[in-house]
Amino acid sequence: MIQKSTNLRAIAALGLLWLACAPARAEDCFADLARTRGNTLGLPERAVPTPDGKLVLYLRSGPRDTRLRLFAYDVQLGTERELLKPEKGPEHLSVEEKARRERSRMTLSGITWFALSRDGATLVAAQADRLYRIALPDGTVTPIPGTGWIAPRLSPDGRYIAAVRDNDLHVIDLASGTDKAITQGGTATLTHGLPEFVAAEEFDREDGTWWSPDSARLVVETADSSKVEKHYISDPAHPSDPPAEFRYPRAGQANADTSLAILPRDGGVPVPIQWDHSEFPYIARVIWPEHGKLSLVLLNRAQTEEAVFAVDPASGATSKLLTEYDPAWIDLTPQLVRNPPPETAMPRWLPDGSGFFWATERDGQWRLELHHADGSFDHSITPEGFPYLAFDDYDPDSGKVIVTANPDRISMGLFRVDIKGGEAQELPVLPGLHEVRFGAGHTIFTDRYSEPDSSAGTAIRDGSGHLLAQLPSQAAPVGAKPRIEFTQAGPLGFDAVVIRPHYFNPMRRYPVVLSVYAGPTFKMVMRAPRDYLEDQCLADHGFIVVSLDGRGTPGRDREFERVTKGDLIDIPLQDQMDGLRALAARYPELDLRRVGVTGWSFGGYFTVMATLRHPELFRAGVAGAPVVDWTDYDTAYTERYLGMPQTQPDSYRISNVLTYAAGLSRPLLIMHGVTDDNVYFEHTMKLTQALITAGRAYSLLLLPGTHLLEDPVMRERVDEARAAFLSANLR
Repeated sequence: MIQKSTNLRAIAALGLLWLACAPARAEDCFADLARTRGNTLGLPERAVPTPDGKLVLYLRSGPRDTRLRLFAYDVQLGTERELLKPEKGPEHLSVEEKARRERSRMTLSGITWFALSRDGATLVAAQADRLYRIALPDGTVTPIPGTGWIAPRLSPDGRYIAAVRDNDLHVIDLASGTDKAITQGGTATLTHGLPEFVAAEEFDREDGTWWSPDSARLVVETADSSKVEKHYISDPAHPSDPPAEFRYPRAGQANADTSLAILPRDGGVPVPIQWDHSEFPYIARVIWPEHGKLSLVLLNRAQTEEAVFAVDPASGATSKLLTEYDPAWIDLTPQLVRNPPPETAMPRWLPDGSGFFWATERDGQWRLELHHADGSFDHSITPEGFPYLAFDDYDPDSGKVIVTANPDRISMGLFRVDIKGGEAQELPVLPGLHEVRFGAGHTIFTDRYSEPDSSAGTAIRDGSGHLLAQLPSQAAPVGAKPRIEFTQAGPLGFDAVVIRPHYFNPMRRYPVVLSVYAGPTFKMVMRAPRDYLEDQCLADHGFIVVSLDGRGTPGRDREFERVTKGDLIDIPLQDQMDGLRALAARYPELDLRRVGVTGWSFGGYFTVMATLRHPELFRAGVAGAPVVDWTDYDTAYTERYLGMPQTQPDSYRISNVLTYAAGLSRPLLIMHGVTDDNVYFEHTMKLTQALITAGRAYSLLLLPGTHLLEDPVMRERVDEARAAFLSANLR
């Protein structure tokens, strides 16, 4: 699910569609935010150093352009060179590629992927369904024959690309330009080399193909979704087009049957990887390191048990290295970037294969450990109480690791720790948000940052964290900095942020808008002011905007997060209300007689529940793409928190919006994309049917598109609508 909220102006009437919205004022910031994606367009993306540390490769668009280009930055000379620009004209994406991008949250176009060989001599890139080879250092571009390619993966030696076409995996020989299908029989419900829906959507696993270190073999996932329930999505804007069929695994229903096999690069007899699929049906991670063992991280369906297996590539036999158990649910080891490089994925093997790094939450907080090659525990690396967040790099020469931690819960820092244990030494980077990628030599790394002064970009740093250079940015500058106060509120000290209008008058009392997510996997309050530009714009329309991280949200400790097991709403509702009241007691400018609530996805679900169940506090709600009935959401997410609907019906009843729908007494605007393939539009249809049956007034805005609002005009109008609806009902 995603967290961002969205908006529009409403006429409260029974089942009435939103028919019109006023145009934005010329000075309104919503237009600029929509056209610059919150001032993020033009920032360098996915920057990675070359193995020799001389160049940094990255993607970047223009300040109001969503088409990415590929660049190289010379670290010594401080110069930038464009390597590949997208071909002109519209991009034609297959249904499979659109769905894959939706799962990976890719909303930009142009050059969306690139990869570099282990020696740095071969660079390949992709636009839509076409592939290109770029020679370094001269930059000569050679198109790779064929179209229809999706999910490409470059071999470590740089001589081959594995890519999927028509649901079968092909290997392309870059020297000759020829390709060979190494799997057969692919169909819409039998895919080779692609992750199944729940792996991509809920486990952040974008891979379904993994190369061996010697580039001679591949691990290939086969996913059979023929038993998964059919869903059809029809676009009302094009009624002559047939509906698209999706296989969507609803809670309690069948998942795709998945398996792994090791295939020779040129085809041949596959070697099936063997484990008890009934015990561990979920493939969370596959890691084939240059040194160490081919490894799997698997989960049981309830996600209460996680196991790491070593695989014998010759026979496909597996042996269990370690297990983790949690009576509520297992969180996978944190990763700050989607599809992280093998060098940072867990388990991360030592170069001599004698052991591996592992991160665990078994003692209540995340901790980095070292294990022997047979999986047995050696020792803890990070100190007790250290706020470990993610693994970034290991330098065998120094015997030290670099990790990301969040010392104050709302900002990140980088720390160096000896693998023998000891005190963590902080690197000289400012607190904020950081995503780092190291080069093979451990001498430089890229740091994509968002800092407390509203600055954002990508820095190049040496191995000690000192700044070497800034990658060129074309992002539009932030105007007036957000007027933000970070604080804590409520009986448990919930992280909170208060956003006041730029023209704030301390003698006035302002209506309050709770901008909310309040659910698992996402934390709203982080010390990165640029993330609050949309909320600041809303505040400048005459509100004080507040966000809180109550129980059930990540980033604190196991007990704080797991308390919502079996009930996704009651404790989050209480915590958000307690936090609001605590803030109002401290800040008299917050007028709790006029409180609105807004959110998207889980935040939309929370918004509807808050408006329905606590009208004494929440006077109006604007809900985007809300989950309504959890039996209609996917298996891996829903069952993790609520169990199986067949055995835990009370959990689903308590957490179901329809249980309370007849009680609606406050203005509610529901917004939903009619072709959403994440939170299907049936959720909003069920809610509107219940409200009509109960004779309750509501407002509805139908949006063209999916769960992600890609079109800038639509984003702008939605933001305007939310502000207008809240203004009309809270002033």
